[in-house]
Amino acid sequence: MSKLGITDEDALVIAEGLKENSILQRLDLCDNQIGDAGAQAIGSALRNKLSLAHLDMNDNKISDAGACAIAEGLTTSTALKYLRIDTNQIGDAGAQAIGSALRNKLSLAHLDLSNNKIGDAGARAIAEGLQTSTGLLSLNIYGNQIGNAGAQAIGSSFRNKANLCILDLRNNKIGDAGARAIAEGLQTSTGLLSLNMYGNQIGNAGAQAIGSSFRNKAALKILQLGSNKIGDVGARAIAAGLRKSAALIYCCMQANQIGDAGAQAIGFALRNKANLSELSLEANKIGDAGACAIAEGLQMSTSLTQLRMQTNYIGDAGAQAIGYALRNKAKLSVLYLSENRIGDAGARAVAEGLHTSTSLTDFKMQANYIGNAGAQAIGSALRKTANLSLLSLTNNKIGDTGASAIAEGLQASTALTQLGMHANQIGDEGAQAIGSALRNKPNLSLLDLAKNKIGDTGASAIAEGLQGSTALTRFGMNNNQIGNVGAQAIGSALRNKADLAIVHLGSNKIGDAGACAIADGLRSSTALLALGMHANHIGDTGAQAIGSALRNKANLSVLLMGSNKIGDAGACAIAEGLQTSTALTDFKMHINQIGDAGALAIESSLRNKPQLAILHLSRNQISASAVQRLSQSIPADCEFLAENQSIIPPSPGPVAPTPAPLFNAASAPLAASDSMARQVGQQLQSRQVEPAQPSSAAPINATIPRVSLQVLSQATMQFSESRRIGGGGFGSVYSAVWSGRQVAVKRLAANSTQGIAQFESELESLSRFHHPNIVTIMCYAQEGNERCLVYELMANGSVRDRLDRKGGTPALNWAQRRTIATDIATAMHFVQTAIPRQPLFHLDLKTSNVLLDADFHAKVADFGLTRSVPAQVDEHSYIRTQTVQGTLQYICPQYHQEGKVSIKTDVYSYGMILLELVTGQQPSIDLMGTVRHQLKRSRKIDAVLDKAIDWSSEAKESAQAIAEHAADCLEPARVYRPSFGEILRRLSGEEAGANEEEAIERECLICCDAPTNAKLMPCCHACVCVACARVMIHRHSTCPICRVRLTSFKQGAFNQTFVP
Repeated sequence: MSKLGITDEDALVIAEGLKENSILQRLDLCDNQIGDAGAQAIGSALRNKLSLAHLDMNDNKISDAGACAIAEGLTTSTALKYLRIDTNQIGDAGAQAIGSALRNKLSLAHLDLSNNKIGDAGARAIAEGLQTSTGLLSLNIYGNQIGNAGAQAIGSSFRNKANLCILDLRNNKIGDAGARAIAEGLQTSTGLLSLNMYGNQIGNAGAQAIGSSFRNKAALKILQLGSNKIGDVGARAIAAGLRKSAALIYCCMQANQIGDAGAQAIGFALRNKANLSELSLEANKIGDAGACAIAEGLQMSTSLTQLRMQTNYIGDAGAQAIGYALRNKAKLSVLYLSENRIGDAGARAVAEGLHTSTSLTDFKMQANYIGNAGAQAIGSALRKTANLSLLSLTNNKIGDTGASAIAEGLQASTALTQLGMHANQIGDEGAQAIGSALRNKPNLSLLDLAKNKIGDTGASAIAEGLQGSTALTRFGMNNNQIGNVGAQAIGSALRNKADLAIVHLGSNKIGDAGACAIADGLRSSTALLALGMHANHIGDTGAQAIGSALRNKANLSVLLMGSNKIGDAGACAIAEGLQTSTALTDFKMHINQIGDAGALAIESSLRNKPQLAILHLSRNQISASAVQRLSQSIPADCEFLAENQSIIPPSPGPVAPTPAPLFNAASAPLAASDSMARQVGQQLQSRQVEPAQPSSAAPINATIPRVSLQVLSQATMQFSESRRIGGGGFGSVYSAVWSGRQVAVKRLAANSTQGIAQFESELESLSRFHHPNIVTIMCYAQEGNERCLVYELMANGSVRDRLDRKGGTPALNWAQRRTIATDIATAMHFVQTAIPRQPLFHLDLKTSNVLLDADFHAKVADFGLTRSVPAQVDEHSYIRTQTVQGTLQYICPQYHQEGKVSIKTDVYSYGMILLELVTGQQPSIDLMGTVRHQLKRSRKIDAVLDKAIDWSSEAKESAQAIAEHAADCLEPARVYRPSFGEILRRLSGEEAGANEEEAIERECLICCDAPTNAKLMPCCHACVCVACARVMIHRHSTCPICRVRLTSFKQGAFNQTFVP
């Protein structure tokens, strides 16, 4: 009765029917919708089933109550051999009941409790229940929350399990102590066939113990130890243990810390593995020496079908050795060598090795240094790969010659489903060849040729090749040089693509004629999810056509039309087309020519968009009243950008001043630039980034009410301990009621000199900025040495408390966490941009300083360490503070080591917050390193995802993207971190185009706010803004990189702060 959609009501009926069946031997109820009520009924019906040998209830909705009932029902089933209750919601209580029921199951051979919520207490009970099950053959408890204590109990229970064949403990929290216990327990299991401990926390010590236990495991066929913390020492021990395992067919040790020494040992151990089918060593630290050893070890493995060594440090020498080893691998189907350092020489060797691999289906060598010569060799090798399904050569240096060779090699690959060659140097000639090769690819679902040099001729050829590819779902040719002619051809090719979901054609040269053709082609694509046409030359006519085509796109989530020439007529048409798109989340039409008529049409169309998270309409011609109406028609938590600042629904309190234009470059460029230079010069000479000095009469913004200390004392019952809800070095926080509202009162310690400075800094900061994602300060008190700040009370506490599930609160779901990420970035972008050329630095951004309101929207708090710029600049052109404070795990290297501050300082802290949201773990350098290793492993971070969440596939994909953003934010070099503006674009799914004005956000080294539009001469090493360049030259400053005396600057748009 599997996969029948059986509910609790159905289970009650089934249970009733089973009560009289005393000879039941097998019951299958897997993959249904049975919850606790149904499980309790089934459990009751099982009480007299002495002959029951097989029970399968996996993939239901059973939690502890149901599991306890099942366990009780199984107490008398002494003949039980097979029990599966995996993929449910069973915790420790349920596992303890099951463990108790297993004590008399001498014949139990197979137990599967995977993908539940079992911790150490439950694991110990299961282990105790298994003590007498000497015939156990397989045990699966993966995907739970088992740590060392649980693993130690399980290991102890194995000592009499001589027949154990399969052990799967992957994706738990087992460290070295637990691994050692498991290894000791396995000493007598000489028949072990498969061991899986992937995605735990095993280091060298645990790996050494496991390796030692392998010495008598000649029958071992499957070993999975990926995504742990195993280095060379552990790898050598594992390799030594595997030398006698001649039957090994699958070896996976990806995403560890294995270098050349460990790889050399593994290579030596592989020499007698003739039946080895799969080897995964990706995301380690293996260089050429290790790759050569692995290659030598694979010489005899003629059965090899999959080899994964991407994301290592392999260069041409290692690739040449691998290529040589591949020559006798006729069965090879998957080869991944992406993200290494392989150039043409290595690519040629790999290609030569593939000539006999006629079974090849997946081939990836993206993100290497392959040029035309390497691509030509690869193309030649592909001629016999009729079954090739996936080819990825993105992010290389392939031009037209190489692309033509690849295309020729693909002629016979009629099974091709995915082709990725974006970010190369392909022009029209190469695109024409690729287009010709696509003509017999009916199953092609993904084509990515973005970020090349393809014009109309190449685009037309690609379009012709796609005519028969009716399965196409994703199409990307953004960031090329496509105009109307190419777009018209593409539009024609899209007409029969009913399943098309994603189209990216942004950052090209498409005008109205091309947009009309694209729109016509999309009319039948009712599955469309995302359309990117930003940074083109589209006017009203093209927008009207697109609007018409959108009318049947109910599932449309992302629409990017920014940086075009669309006016009211086009905006009205787009708005009408969006009426039925109730799933819309991201909508951008910034930098156009939209007035009030278009804005009000958009406002009307957005009223039924409950999921709208991003609305960008900045830099149009919309009046304040229309903006106000728009703000009232969108969800409260939607990020709404208009006129270059966030527009929010009206609320009490002051707002930041509206940014004023810096200067009118068209009317008086020289005078304006000189004036700006003088302004910056004054700032450089007179401002410093230093904490405010304690003062009894600090200047306070009068818009925040000042109340007497007595008022707050009464509100907190004389600061009673019963009202205390938190505290720290600064003092204590109390709950209270003020003016009829629940508030939090922060009372600073009277003897804290630094606390006084932080009080004044926070009060000044929060008086300048009012935003829905910044905590609101209600009033303050200041009398003698007593100082209090009064905030709105945040009902759900801090993000850190919720991640820790403090007080037994439920875990934050992924939707809430993603919203929190966006809320924080929105707040930080606001404080950095609301006042022109005066960004605010938080300098203590962390999850304990981000609070959650009743609806789990985030607000940034604790601005006590904030600094404002412009500031003192040292001889190396950095903003510098003499006092470094904050929380160590969140502080970037420049601030921590040298006191250097920029708008990227808080971005680093934000990156750590993102990792906490994804993993639930405490911030640490180890956490950052672990996630980085996971990201290198084929874009899968399942092992580190917070196990408190029930992850859907969509949520995992979203978390993957967030983790990648976090890695960028945590770049050691500030210049490589994104700004908060760029982070918001990424979170919204927008791909910034090369032609889009907002895409260039590199901040000036000096003022931290203006774009980098001046390259310093004569060395050309650094870029700042024009105004700061003038000041530096006037002061006879030197280059911050090479120290050469600056003489002049070259004006332009530079997308790098440093230019080597």
